[in-house]
Amino acid sequence: METYPKSASDSAPGADNVSEVHNPSVDEGAAGQGACAQVHLPTGAMCIMRHGHEESCEFSPAGQVDILLAERKAAEDW
Repeated sequence: METYPKSASDSAPGADNVSEVHNPSVDEGAAGQGACAQVHLPTGAMCIMRHGHEESCEFSPAGQVDILLAERKAAEDW
């Protein structure tokens, strides 16, 4: 029987431990509300589309994200 070395994904932290899988290019607050929340690092703009969207990200200025996300969630019945 062949044995294979353990891959990095075999020992990767679980998704249930958010602090271990923190991604600095995702805003945790907006992601927790169901948004994509991908941050465009050079500008700080954030995607306010629903998490898992298939289209390209729609980046909005960081200062307007809370308002725009609330409007989008109300209009689309998240």
